[in-house]
Amino acid sequence: MVYDAGVSSMAAVASGLLCLLFVKRALLPARDVIAICCLPLLLLAFNALFGIYSSLKTAQARQKALALLAATICACGAAWAIAADPAPIVLWATISYPPIAVARVLLSLPYGRHKKLTSIAINQRGPVVVIGGAGYIGSHTVELLLAEGHQVRVLDRLMYGRQSLGEFLSHRRFELIEGDTTDITKLTQALNGASAVIHLAGLVGDPACAVNPTFTRHTNIVATRMAKDVAQSLGIFRFIFASSCSVYGTSEEAVTEDAELKPVSLYAQSKIDSENELLFGGRDNFFVTVLRFATVFGHSRRPRFDLVANLFTAQAITDGLITVIGPHQWRPFIHVRDLARAVVTTLNADPYVVADQIFNVGDKRLNLTILQLAEIVKRVTSKHREVSISISENSQDRRNYAVSFDKIQTLLGFQAATLMEEGIAEMADSLIAGRYRDYHEDMYSNVAVTAKELSRFQDPNELAHLYAPLKIG
Repeated sequence: MVYDAGVSSMAAVASGLLCLLFVKRALLPARDVIAICCLPLLLLAFNALFGIYSSLKTAQARQKALALLAATICACGAAWAIAADPAPIVLWATISYPPIAVARVLLSLPYGRHKKLTSIAINQRGPVVVIGGAGYIGSHTVELLLAEGHQVRVLDRLMYGRQSLGEFLSHRRFELIEGDTTDITKLTQALNGASAVIHLAGLVGDPACAVNPTFTRHTNIVATRMAKDVAQSLGIFRFIFASSCSVYGTSEEAVTEDAELKPVSLYAQSKIDSENELLFGGRDNFFVTVLRFATVFGHSRRPRFDLVANLFTAQAITDGLITVIGPHQWRPFIHVRDLARAVVTTLNADPYVVADQIFNVGDKRLNLTILQLAEIVKRVTSKHREVSISISENSQDRRNYAVSFDKIQTLLGFQAATLMEEGIAEMADSLIAGRYRDYHEDMYSNVAVTAKELSRFQDPNELAHLYAPLKIG
């Protein structure tokens, strides 16, 4: 918008001077002067009306150029109603439109041709920063990045401890920075010299986010905005953000990435707000990709038993009874390792294929009802003990989530490598082997840990530390 305002304003000055020197050779009529002065404002207004700064921000160059042409013509038409002579208006359009349109085209060139234009502001050799790298998905992501030869730096407040990163701490290409994303000193330290940011941190799940709305907005929305701003200021050009398919709300048919967003929880709304923070108002060479994750399951170095598939498996092995509430509700599932694979696949993709794109991450083979999930868990775990299923309707929550994953499969070739049976079997074997403690313990629940962390967040000393000015030197 600033660029458009500057170009159109200079074009207005040039148009007036040229008409004064070569056409009129006298003072321009007041009506013409007013019309010329209004042109930059009219252009910005019509650009905004046609979505140049909002819905078309991520569109292809041709579509942007056509919208800019329409905005320019409309601006000229509106100014023409004021002016006595159309000459300065036509001249303004001739001067202003080409640089505005060409800028969009240049910024949309394929990466190989555009590389020299952005290389000054791009660091491609620094570490990949994983915000929330000690978490359920983050620890798998770190593992894959190190296996591919990346230098990895993790920023994590370690709400759940550092055990999930234990095997990486001595790795020569791994670095851990303990701190909150909203601690500007720690965030700047973590992102300094980085080549890309993978943002996996935040409160996850409807119950955890409902504990305290202020804490949720701080942890999910404020943190995302700060990470974006610091990344841009440090010249980082790749930013991958973990969102959720819950943003779609209730859906009886498989929804695509273009579907209307209908959040039914604070968690979903916080993800939408975070997406908007990232996708709009950024640098033209700041490449954001939003990954909307399906419902995750499976074994991780930081285990969770507040996830329905993991909970059913623990109930089956420990209690011999799976408790199903709302058997006919649909959910899209995906294994935690596959989510990490999707993140790394996105990082390795051509930036101009994934820039400003949203991908649903999952696999249609894992779209299941809650009862179908329970039956799979029963079938897999029955070899260890006798298992039964208790079923009751959920009168308060009848939501269905059906999601299409065609886009990520088509553009990035992504499909799930671990299907439900294999993932459940791995969880069951880990339970039998005693790799977990009592699945009821607070350490396995995002809600319980969030409630404990809230008291620290509400401590005035903690808040003063988080929002303290950045120390120089």
